[in-house]
Amino acid sequence: MSSKPVLILVGTRPEAIKMSPIILRLQQSTVLRPVICSTGQHKEMLSQTLADFNISPDIELAVMQPGQTLMGLAGRLFLGLEKTLGEIDPACILVQGDTTTAYAGAVCGFYARIPVGHVEAGLRSGDMYAPYPEEFNRKGISLAATWHFAPTQGAADNLLQEGVAADKILVSGNTVVDALMCMRDAIKQTPPPLPEAIENIIRNNGQYVLVTGHRRENFGQGMEDICSAIATLARLHPKCFFVYPVHLNPQVKSVVEQRLASLPNVVLTAPRGYRSFLRLLDNCLFVLSDSGGIQEESPSFGKRVLVMRDRTERPEGVAAGFCRLVGTSKEKIVAAAEELFALSATSAQLGPNPYGDGNAAERIVAMIEKNLA
Repeated sequence: MSSKPVLILVGTRPEAIKMSPIILRLQQSTVLRPVICSTGQHKEMLSQTLADFNISPDIELAVMQPGQTLMGLAGRLFLGLEKTLGEIDPACILVQGDTTTAYAGAVCGFYARIPVGHVEAGLRSGDMYAPYPEEFNRKGISLAATWHFAPTQGAADNLLQEGVAADKILVSGNTVVDALMCMRDAIKQTPPPLPEAIENIIRNNGQYVLVTGHRRENFGQGMEDICSAIATLARLHPKCFFVYPVHLNPQVKSVVEQRLASLPNVVLTAPRGYRSFLRLLDNCLFVLSDSGGIQEESPSFGKRVLVMRDRTERPEGVAAGFCRLVGTSKEKIVAAAEELFALSATSAQLGPNPYGDGNAAERIVAMIEKNLA
């Protein structure tokens, strides 16, 4: 009997990271086979990350255009996915998270009456505009999805409260932990190269704070305030470095380069591959970020994260003491960072990662196999 195609949609770096363990597991299945569709929402970073897992897309949609709006992106995704579904005729579609790629994929699956599995289902911030448009996207995906793979019991509870049937929900754990466990030993055995400026910091046992920032709701004044806070901290701690892999979006890159490039202890780099980024995370003092994924990754390395957002859909990291919400106010970011500097510790002994045990992909594939057998 021939294996049934499972269409895997990935458009951004986090989707590639979190879908890769599922893809690798599906490659071992005797009844299912992955068909990987890259929408190219963040093409450069996506290709780089898939390559870290030795995965190549089967289909490339290349939907991005310069200056494209959310509506323009969604429209191109719908048209591209309609053609893809006609060619592949998948047994089911898997989408991850809350991106425009995931939203369009779920809606297309619903329209075509194809089962949709939602990886990382049930996350809720409670504010439709924070994060924007992700909160809307993930709520819409939940309406269209057939199976809901919740990373935590809290996420599953959110779905139950919204009326999703219990037998359609699986508390799988988060596949980001699977990805970390897949990569961590390899990174220690063969450290991936970093820019020479960062290699020198690590070689000389120097301290650095890892910074990331790219959220759409922080564009404009929010990004200005974040950069102002980093500049202030860099001046207050001249012997500490601030390493910032800068997102390629012009609304992020232009502000960051204008405000931070001239500071001697701020190191701006291009986005790192997944292996390189994990090495950065493993060696840092703590993290300043508005990323969702880093809130999930940092506990596996014992690192604290100051989350530069007012709300989070990942409360488990906050409850466990790894993460703290500080918003985008310069004063709040600086004050919270000063508290972490005062701890004089690079590691937070706060217990295990609350987001999973590294077996999420196995659980997810087993449920799909059971339902499609």
